[in-house]
Parts: sequence; C-alpha cells; structure tokens
Amino acid sequence: MKIVVVGYGPGGAAAAFTAKTFDKSAEVAVLTDETHDAHRRPGVAMALESPWPKELTVPQWSLQTLAGAGIKVKTGVTVVGGSVEDNRLDCRAPNGSTFVEEYDRLILALGGVPALPPIPGVDLDGVFTIRDIRDASRAGEYLAHVSTVAVIGAGYIGLEMAERLKRMGKTVHLVVRSRLMRRLLEVPLSEDLAARVAPRVHLHLGRSPEAIVGEEQARCVVVGGDDLDVDAVLCVTGLRPNTALAKELGLELGPAGGVLVDEQMRTSVENVFAVGDCAEIPDALTGKPVLLPVASAAARGGRQAAVAALGRRKRFRDVSLRLQYDRVFETDVLCVGYSSTVAASLGVETDVEVIEDTAEMTKVALVTTKEGRLVGGQVIASRMASVVGLQLYKRVLAGVTLEQAPLLDPVHDRIRRLLEQTYGPIR
Repeated sequence: MKIVVVGYGPGGAAAAFTAKTFDKSAEVAVLTDETHDAHRRPGVAMALESPWPKELTVPQWSLQTLAGAGIKVKTGVTVVGGSVEDNRLDCRAPNGSTFVEEYDRLILALGGVPALPPIPGVDLDGVFTIRDIRDASRAGEYLAHVSTVAVIGAGYIGLEMAERLKRMGKTVHLVVRSRLMRRLLEVPLSEDLAARVAPRVHLHLGRSPEAIVGEEQARCVVVGGDDLDVDAVLCVTGLRPNTALAKELGLELGPAGGVLVDEQMRTSVENVFAVGDCAEIPDALTGKPVLLPVASAAARGGRQAAVAALGRRKRFRDVSLRLQYDRVFETDVLCVGYSSTVAASLGVETDVEVIEDTAEMTKVALVTTKEGRLVGGQVIASRMASVVGLQLYKRVLAGVTLEQAPLLDPVHDRIRRLLEQTYGPIR
C-alpha cells in the first residue's frame, strides 16, 4: 500500500510517521513545498530575530528522522492538481519540471492561509501576515530596520509577536477589536491577562482597525478614528482553510469552508483523508462540523487519519479536543476544550466558575454543561499552569463532572494544611 501525504505541518508529519509506525511495509511519501525541518507553531515569534531558530525544530518529525524511518519526503514540491478517480496527483518540482505521484491512500494536510482584516491598505509594503516560521523570518528582515509596529489581533501568535517585538526594543501597538483571546478565555482571565500585558505595550482594546495608510509603505493605522503612526503592521487575525487543491480534486466542503471529514478524517472520497487547518471535523459535543486550527489537534488528526488509511478501526477520542499552551509576558496561558464563547456558538449552554489563587497569581476557569460535565477550562498563571492544565485535560477527555473527579487543591493550600497539622493554625 502506498500512502501519500500532502503537507509537512503537524498534521502531515504526524500522519506520515504514524502510518510507517503502524505498518512498516507501507510505502509512505510526503509532498511539501517547504524545504526546512518541521517546526513548532508556538514560538514562531523567535524567527523575527533569528531566521530558522533551531529551538523550534521538532526532532521526531525532522527530515532526517522521517527519512530514517523509511518515509520519502519530497521538498519544494507544489501539487497543482490530480484525479481522485485515477488516484493521481499532478506535481511541480523545484526546477519547474512536472511529475505524477500515484497513491492508494491520500492524506491532505494543506494547512490554512491568513485571513486579512477587510480594510484598505493591507496590500501596502510593510504589512505582513504571520502563520509560520517562514512568514516570521520574512517579516523579521523588514522589522529589523523599523522602530514602531502595530500588531492587529490578540490570539496566541499575536501576543507572541507583540512580546517579541517589545524585547527587540520596538514601540508596539496591540490593536484588538474586542478583548484579548476573546474566543478562548473567559472575561475575568482575559482582563487579568490584559493587565499583565498593558505595562509593556500600548493596548487598544475594543477598537477595530479601520484602515492602513501610506503611499507605498504602511505609515499609519486608523483605529477608532485615531491615527497610530507606525513603520510596519503585523496582521494576525486568524486563518481560513487552504482548500484550493481539495476543490480541484472535487472534495466536499463544509459550511465553514473546510474539507468535510468524518470522525476518522475521511473525506467525501473513500480513500482520501484531510487533517489540520484545512479540515472541518465533527464537534465532539454536538456532531456539527467545525474548524479547529490548532497544531496539537492537527497532529492528533494526522494520527487518526493514518490509522484509518491503513484500514484499522481504532478511534482516538481526543481528535477534536483543543489543547493550547504558550508563555507570553511572563505568564502561562493554557486552554483546554471549550470556552463558554465557543460552546455558545455551537448552541451549548454552559456555566462558568472562576477560581483565583492569589498566592500563585493564578486564575482558573471551569466550563461545565448544565448537567455538570466539565467540557473546558483555562488557566493563566505566573508559572506551572500545566499542573492544573493536565488535570483539566484528563477530566474533559473523560467526560466527567467535578463531583466525580475533583481538582486537586492548589499546592500552597496543601502545604498550609500540612503545616497546620504539625504546628497548629497559621494566621
């Protein structure tokens, strides 16, 4: 059996490696327009200063590792079309020549393309979109010679960019049309995070960018009627699925514009699968097709697609579970499962409880259904958010209530009780 994977992001790399791991006899090939090793998405802001930093390389998915596992990786290749009836892909090599790649099973890991804000001026020089290390490296060359930068968008990557630019000595304006990480964080956590960011950058919350102005280069961003003088602009306002090849192959798309797949990542064509940012997957709570542009979810989807492509029946329960972590502005930010905002968009009613641990400078949000099932949670903390985050992840995945599996008390509370048992009440 020959499995061809198109794409070398987390979904594609995981799919290729999993396929070869489960079936050593399978022929596995990866086609990618990239020429460097697979890299972590969290941390791409490092490339603003140091193109292709080694710290971002994912060793288990490097070109050398995949080759050592017997996986053929063809870099610098663009897939321009093909035929699902003939199990064929039409490809263009780096030198411009064309060739045909045949397959028995096809896994598309096409990724996403940046969604630009619908405002004038986004095509000016000095305006950059940031998706991966290539984008950040390209922007970094330009930004090395400027002093003031506007970052539009405040998701994980937007916050990373703002922090890195500040460390580089730039004046930074962070423009956010609502609040920080609106879809991922509950309001109290979002406000707390804003307070930690604000001393370092100029925050413009609840104010939409109206235009980017300049003759040839970006010189100003109009925000709420005010002019922000800038030398460059980074637009980090989300992604839309990259479905050009999927459309060419005639695959069915979902209501949000992604490639429609089932729980095994199978598309409308029996032997073709899609994973990651390009795919629209069944939501775990409602079954509705949703986009989940998260690197960890892409990797888990790649694992599921590979197993299904090999004809195995195994189902992984965590394919549609969000798990994101990053450390920005000396703060751990961790999100698991659904926020109340995301749940509401799917028609799911939730309750939210926010727990604050002032000794650890930590806030935890617990998102539960009306029946009490834990479906999501978020942690912001000065350190060690992963300790609570792991507890949340396990409980969300298990689908339990907090009565069935309570969270452990904060570390300092357990230490206090131990001391009081030994020495008496501490006042």
